[in-house]
Amino acid sequence: MSPKLCLGTVQFGLPYGITNKSGQVDELEVKNILADASKAGFSWLDSAQAYGDAESVIGRNLPVEHNFQLVSKLPAQRQSIFTANHVSIWEQSLQLSLSRLGISCLDSLLLHSTDDLRKPGAEFLKEWLFGLKERGLVRRLGVSIYEACDLGPVDSELLDLVQLPLSLYDQRLLQNGTITYLRSQGCLVHARSLYLQGLLLTPADRWPSWIDQATRDHHAKLEAFAAGHARSLLECALDFARVQQELDGVVLGVCSRAQLDQLLKAWVMPPFLQDQGWHVWSIKDSFSLDPRRWPR
Repeated sequence: MSPKLCLGTVQFGLPYGITNKSGQVDELEVKNILADASKAGFSWLDSAQAYGDAESVIGRNLPVEHNFQLVSKLPAQRQSIFTANHVSIWEQSLQLSLSRLGISCLDSLLLHSTDDLRKPGAEFLKEWLFGLKERGLVRRLGVSIYEACDLGPVDSELLDLVQLPLSLYDQRLLQNGTITYLRSQGCLVHARSLYLQGLLLTPADRWPSWIDQATRDHHAKLEAFAAGHARSLLECALDFARVQQELDGVVLGVCSRAQLDQLLKAWVMPPFLQDQGWHVWSIKDSFSLDPRRWPR
């Protein structure tokens, strides 16, 4: 069974993406995108307080009748030590998200940074999180990670949902068994960064100059492979995601209704990479795979 579609919303609140030339999505376009995504059967909406005013934009434009399960994230905390006094800060943060989204509870609340669970006083944060489920304010708890080591400080009770990077080029957490492990623990897994902020969908000759030549050459080979099979780079990226049976969801962002339409058409195409061995497209250049390390 293919993973379910989750609409990423960072572009609704910020001019996000290294290849994004159009900036933050216009609010009327957001309204139309949400309506189309709801009709198309998207299961999830993924947002966060760190995504500018995305939550407020979503709240103002959610279709009256929709079946979206909403995910948000607690921002990475600046404090180096937690005390009981911080509980009210986290509570205000959650209530702000609920108010902006116009809902009474979230399906899932993720920690944007698992480093917060390594800090002295992290027990206050964990106790508050567990209390949210008991109070019916969230259905699931979870974390957003970049690498397998990010799971180190995370109690199994917090692993209802994990969001992680995965793409045709970045298969680290698939190949090292992290995704299989999480699923064995009963955890839902959502993949993000399937497009590497749009790089995977952009011809190599239009890539930023700081990307090394070997990675450029690898991408040029994918372009040739796609052309040889009469497929687009978008179709290659989605075909890889669609055959990952251990994934519960894939987070995909769009900046227009036209992009959403392209995504939906590509998503239902017959798979072809599975027969070609998608693992051969994995790359090991961690610099190119991790947006945190890219030049600003």
